[in-house]
Amino acid sequence: MLARVLFMAVLTAAVAPQAAADDTEALRRTWLERVAISAADKICNLFSEGERLALASGIYQAEGELLRAGKKRAELQRLSAQVTEHAQGLGCNHAEVISVAATVRDSYRQFARTSFLEYPAPRSTWSASRSEHDRWAASQTDKATGIVFGLRRIPGKPDQSRLAIAMPARGVTPASAQLVFRDQEKMSEPWFGSLSGKSDKLAPAPRAASRIAWAGKVMSGRNEVGDPIWIFTFDAGVIDALEQLDPREAIQVNLLPAPRAKDQKMKSIIYEIGDFRAARAFSMIPKTEGAAPVETASAAH
Repeated sequence: MLARVLFMAVLTAAVAPQAAADDTEALRRTWLERVAISAADKICNLFSEGERLALASGIYQAEGELLRAGKKRAELQRLSAQVTEHAQGLGCNHAEVISVAATVRDSYRQFARTSFLEYPAPRSTWSASRSEHDRWAASQTDKATGIVFGLRRIPGKPDQSRLAIAMPARGVTPASAQLVFRDQEKMSEPWFGSLSGKSDKLAPAPRAASRIAWAGKVMSGRNEVGDPIWIFTFDAGVIDALEQLDPREAIQVNLLPAPRAKDQKMKSIIYEIGDFRAARAFSMIPKTEGAAPVETASAAH
């Protein structure tokens, strides 16, 4: 059975049309194909850094879609463990492993020309860029406030980024900023807005089950059109914590007013985790020399 799985072109599906709601089984198979060849890579060192990141992005995106389609995380973990064991049991010299690895490399040569992708979710969209000229490697924008949350490239070090929020520089600079999200040590199950797990409202976990990450010192900067902004950055360890959350969960950004501000109300913005992992992996794919970049409007499966 796994031999047939491994024969499929894993990365070719990454730029195919998005699966419809009734194609969950096809999406599950695509995800398993990617998991299988990724598992083989872990023991056989089949791929380059870029190929590996592209494959990871596809795995994360497909997994998020399966969860949004109602698949249980425990079921996906069980399937992943099974296909991983079988794939690694084939051995590095197995004909199917060699064949699919070659297909992945051929597909990546085309995929690597893509410099920009969008990862849509029910309530949000992550924009991801590989271009060193884009200040944001991965970002999600709150339309009501214009506040951007995501991974912002470090000036002079375009291959490195920091978790940050950026807001229009108007009025008095906020005293600080917080990120509020589910603490897995306090609550192991994802929080979807209510105890029943069914809610149309996007909301972070209850404060008693949440982790609060404080921003470092605020910095001044400019946005893409040259307008002044304030930038708050967070510890790198928060990135790993966010990647462990369910894509359907929420993050809350709190902006704490300065003591001298007239309005002493804390302002809060809600963001959806969405395909944060997939967007981050895509943004980290190294630049390919000699390939003219192209843009893709929306990531698909």
